[in-house]
Amino acid sequence: FGQLSMDVYKYSSKKIALPFELIQDSFIDIESYIADLLATRLGRITATHYATGTGTGQPHGIVTGAASGAVGAAGSTTTVVYDKLVDLEHSVDPAYRNAPGVGWMMHDSSVAKIRQIKDSNGRPIFVPGYEQGNPGGAPDRLLGLPVYICQEMAQMAANAKSILFGDFKKYRIRQVMDLTLFRMTDSAFTLNGQVGFVAFMREGGRLI
Repeated sequence: FGQLSMDVYKYSSKKIALPFELIQDSFIDIESYIADLLATRLGRITATHYATGTGTGQPHGIVTGAASGAVGAAGSTTTVVYDKLVDLEHSVDPAYRNAPGVGWMMHDSSVAKIRQIKDSNGRPIFVPGYEQGNPGGAPDRLLGLPVYICQEMAQMAANAKSILFGDFKKYRIRQVMDLTLFRMTDSAFTLNGQVGFVAFMREGGRLI
């Protein structure tokens, strides 16, 4: 057994201030709405770090920790061929390929490139939704396994890790502090006729 450090990092949504008038006059629960926005803001930065984090001052991203399983053919920096998808799948040990967390992950533009792969008669090889009886529907499976869209991953380019395949349950996220919202009514805000809001959480992640 080896040892890996599962460090955690504190994330801040950064403060925002709402005037008294907006809170008093709003016909919706503006404070709940702000809480949702701050949660989304934190979700976006952690999604980026869990995908491509460097491990220095931020979590180790799954792309950063993944080994190279297949490399595109020379000249195919913005496309992918069927054979390379098969090579990538079989670069993972069969013991892991059959695990319940196995699938594909890529940027939406990469899914579009895969949908454009055609046979010698010009027919698309992968028709999203076909296995569910809804041809042309949302992307769902590739070579029989689920496809997860991750906009934080690199698009197809030279030297880019643009497609992941493997057991995604091997990427572990450690949550130490749940997302916590703070409502601030101290003098710094009150003198400006405002109420302040900020959210924090502490998390980390690593490919095991």
